[in-house]
Amino acid sequence: MAAQYLFGIDIGTFGSKGVLIDAEGKLHAEHFIEHGVNVVRPGWVEQDPERCYWQDFKTITRILLEESKIDPGDIAGIGISSLAPDMLPIDRDGKPVRPCIIYMDRRAERECKWVQDNIGFERVFEVSGNAIDSYFAGYEVLWYLNNEPENYDRTWKILNADKYIIYKLTGEAVIDHTTATIFAPLFDYKRREWSEEICGITGVDIDKLPRSFEPHEVVGEVDSKGERETGLAEGTPIVSGAPDAMMSSLSVGILDRGESAFTYGTTGCWVIVQEEPRFDPRFVNALYFSGKYTSVGAMVTTGGLVRWFRDQFGHPERQRAEVEGISAYRLLDEEAEKIPPGCDGLVTLPYFMGERTPIWDPMARGIIFGLNLYHTRAHIYRSLLEAAGYALKQHMEIAREIGIEVKSMIAANGGAKSKLWRQIVSDITGFPQLYVPKAPGAPFGDALLVGIGVGLFKRFEDVKRFVKVEEEVIPNKTLTKIYSKLFQVYKNLYPHTRS
Repeated sequence: MAAQYLFGIDIGTFGSKGVLIDAEGKLHAEHFIEHGVNVVRPGWVEQDPERCYWQDFKTITRILLEESKIDPGDIAGIGISSLAPDMLPIDRDGKPVRPCIIYMDRRAERECKWVQDNIGFERVFEVSGNAIDSYFAGYEVLWYLNNEPENYDRTWKILNADKYIIYKLTGEAVIDHTTATIFAPLFDYKRREWSEEICGITGVDIDKLPRSFEPHEVVGEVDSKGERETGLAEGTPIVSGAPDAMMSSLSVGILDRGESAFTYGTTGCWVIVQEEPRFDPRFVNALYFSGKYTSVGAMVTTGGLVRWFRDQFGHPERQRAEVEGISAYRLLDEEAEKIPPGCDGLVTLPYFMGERTPIWDPMARGIIFGLNLYHTRAHIYRSLLEAAGYALKQHMEIAREIGIEVKSMIAANGGAKSKLWRQIVSDITGFPQLYVPKAPGAPFGDALLVGIGVGLFKRFEDVKRFVKVEEEVIPNKTLTKIYSKLFQVYKNLYPHTRS
């Protein structure tokens, strides 16, 4: 019998998750491992590629194979996604030259200013489709070139997290078009290749940048070394993949013009599909699947802010959750449900690590506005949930302003399990959300992408049959009106406190 199982794994900011599914989308095994980040100094954020990426991959692979009892030879292919943008250089032996610099990092501000002064915003946007900001991995490459010249000289290829795993499995140094787009300003999104012009001006050696492929293309096979280290069968195909936000969107069938997904992850990402690029520098813009384009509202601390509150102020819920075997977030939600919409005038600006879209300001800071002695811990927690809704509404306003049609929205990723949070977001935006409770997010999208790449599915549209919408969140129009007044407060907080 031909191999019929599909393996997908996502390397996230604070953990990795893998799934094994069959060609009918049935889940046979899944596993999650937590890991962390290393804040080297304020604004410098890295991860250990061996411990966070490769060890996670090997451990999850072993557990999935053991739990599913599936013969590795019956796995039709492997798909891998990861946090992005991130920058990981390797030497000719395939060893990391330094830790991976991830998207939270802000060390490349000087490089951004240099590009602004020497190339200019208009040309950078014309070539890359994106703004000038140290969020994009290309500016981390410039920092690396300028500040670690000896390491740079030792570098053979510059990869990112998931492509490092692909290299470890296959010996191939590759990147997908979508990830390459957010290596701005180095990638020409119109030509779908590295920009000789920008690389030439900045001094980046284009030979150190990997070959670029469509996300669904098979880029290699597990080699004998990969088989020995992971237990996967030699010869198993591996597809190029894409960033986690795009894979989460694919997992819930976001493929056609006007379809969108809001991922309630560590970072909040609103992915909206376009047939033709209507790019605006207030978004992260990228190539998407099947020849399409996407603009992404990328918010730094959506789920990360909720996790921060749980870790710093949710000790009672964490203790109770451990005893009762339930989620601490569920217990926090129960408290937040007792608070009226609008939190009695409390509004949070969620810029606790600066912000990406739409303001592109790494120096922006979080604000909990309107506090008085009446407010409780539950008020503050609910205000963090509401902040995600205000941020999304701001992005939806910009989309309408530039002519991007929004036909539908699906709630995705772990934070979407919160019925309260989904309802708050719909009430604030005035827009309904569809919910797919059984979609395991990005790893499921990774597995589906494999099915396309190896020919188990004939078209991208075939993945829509696996999307089982079980709930629609309908906005409460009365609450939308209440929230609209506080939304104006939200929008005014940043410009009035920026200085």
